Amino acid sequence: MFDEATQLALMQEFFSENREALDRIERGLLQLESTPTNRELLNSVFRDMHTVKGNCRMMGFERLEELTHTAESLLDRLRDGKLMIDTRIGNELLGVVDTVRRTLVTIEQSGSEGEVDFSTLIQQLEQVQAAETRIAPSIALEEPSLPELSHGDSPTTPDSTATRGDHEGNPGRIDSIRLSIERLDALMSQVGELGAVFNQLKYAVQRNPAQTDQALEGLGQQIHALQEEVLQYRLQPIGRILDNYHRLVRDLAVETKKKVILDLTGEETEVDRNVLIAIKEVLGHLIRNAIDHGIEPPEERMARGKSPVGRVRLSAEQKQGQIYLEIADDGRGIDVSRVRDKAIERGLINLDLALEMPDSEVMKLIMAPGFSTAEQVSRISGRGTGMDVVQAAIDKLGGSVTITSQFGAGSRFRLRIPQTMAIVSVLLVTACGETYAIPQVNIVELVSFHGAEVADNVEGKLQSPMVRVRERIFPLISLRQLVTHPDHAAAVTRSVEEIRSTHSLHVVVLQSEERIFGLDVDAIKEPASLVIKPVNRIFSDISLLAGTAVMPDGSVSFLLNVPELIKL
Repeated sequence: MFDEATQLALMQEFFSENREALDRIERGLLQLESTPTNRELLNSVFRDMHTVKGNCRMMGFERLEELTHTAESLLDRLRDGKLMIDTRIGNELLGVVDTVRRTLVTIEQSGSEGEVDFSTLIQQLEQVQAAETRIAPSIALEEPSLPELSHGDSPTTPDSTATRGDHEGNPGRIDSIRLSIERLDALMSQVGELGAVFNQLKYAVQRNPAQTDQALEGLGQQIHALQEEVLQYRLQPIGRILDNYHRLVRDLAVETKKKVILDLTGEETEVDRNVLIAIKEVLGHLIRNAIDHGIEPPEERMARGKSPVGRVRLSAEQKQGQIYLEIADDGRGIDVSRVRDKAIERGLINLDLALEMPDSEVMKLIMAPGFSTAEQVSRISGRGTGMDVVQAAIDKLGGSVTITSQFGAGSRFRLRIPQTMAIVSVLLVTACGETYAIPQVNIVELVSFHGAEVADNVEGKLQSPMVRVRERIFPLISLRQLVTHPDHAAAVTRSVEEIRSTHSLHVVVLQSEERIFGLDVDAIKEPASLVIKPVNRIFSDISLLAGTAVMPDGSVSFLLNVPELIKL
């Protein structure tokens, strides 16, 4: 018998190896539906299923062993050319993948396989195996090189069989990472250097106070280097979740009886794992929305002169510490006039405002809570909840959403999010005696006016203060008013007269999406890199706060949510 530590290590390896194998099986099955004669790919999927079966046998999970053994037998018939994979067989094998994944979660939580009955699924697999041969034994299977999944070379063609797969697919497990020995050695080296600098500081404090500042400087450098090293471990290729959306697209295409290709680009773009976790559901919802509401059925697309196969494109790129994600489709597009009518009907805007609003502003109303133009509620989307959840999730990350659409030609959602929320470059400012942090990525410039300059550069427009910066006029919001009246949007500005009568005015010019405004602060302090923690649940209802950080004096500073400021 193994001791407890060894048993724990074996179980962790069991979970890790099986989940990686299941991911490869799923990707392989999705490819096989469009390249069913790819012998190399069939062999690869078979080997991975064999690995999962062997792992289950080794750890004594007999029911999982029986299920995966039956799936392995079906894959063996496909390898022998006695059957050819189609949507029905794909459904059954993907159902095995989903079932094993769920059971692994059960084992992780309870230590057993649970009470779920696998007999029906095993029987269905056996029935498929017993079906008459679907491909002549004399036909030799092709052996092309293994194709790359993420290029969308061929469409998923659904048949009349409804999928049994989970609509979430498996958008990547990112709750663990594997480090090479080299990276662990580098981390150990950093820790060793940190210990050495600490000893130098201790010696300086006790015996040579004159060197204390130098030792503190060295300690700060080592801590910063260690933070950077650990941050690199947290960054993971976004492809870890993007690749798995092929499954989601496949299942939705089957259910909606549409033909859809998913094109992926930028899978190598690295993102902090916490950000990946936060955007998984966001991307899933936008993809579901694109297929359910955007992509038309094949016959409708052909009647409009389009290819019967719709395309959903998902791309990622990194620019200056920000990640830009784009989800685009070539479907129906958004009918702006219909959005305008629905917004009036639901009381979101009045008729006069509706006539004045440009189409780009009307389009943003689809992100309002409960807004939907769907005539019927489907199981996939259209319940009137979703796009507001997308907006809220992106706002929480301090990001933004931009929507463009051409009616009849498709829609494009562009998301901007920070690459990491662990360590954020900020500018420190004060209001009401408290220190607040503003993300550097949102800052356009800093400006201060003194004496007569204040009155010369502040004016009123419809009772609201405006500030002139380099011959441009921007709305001016008061941080002091915001923190004093966080629940009253009408009280976010000081009066024009009050501002013009002050001796000095400090303004942080901020930008989110295409909007620019000035934030009136008491004082502008220094830039900093802060370790950001989630907002305590006591303050979780205050949408203006995006996170917290402990300052050197032990006080807590709040990270401001710039997109929420924009809404005011």
